[in-house]
Amino acid sequence: MTEQEIIEKLLKSNEEFRKLKEEHARLEEKLEEFVKKKYLTPEEEAEVKLIKKKKLELKDKMNEILNKVKKGEVQL
Repeated sequence: MTEQEIIEKLLKSNEEFRKLKEEHARLEEKLEEFVKKKYLTPEEEAEVKLIKKKKLELKDKMNEILNKVKKGEVQL
């Protein structure tokens, strides 16, 4: 089973993974809004940094679940 197939099954069967993925996507959309702006205020720049940090944390949690599936520690 490919990694993409595992991810698709996790999205269907694992609520925690699905919520992490949805939050990651929501933050990505928010980040894209900032990228479209010509200039960012210092507050917006700080928010961009926080969003990037949070996205990375979510990605790490998703990868942790993915690795547990690959090792057989978590069932699909």
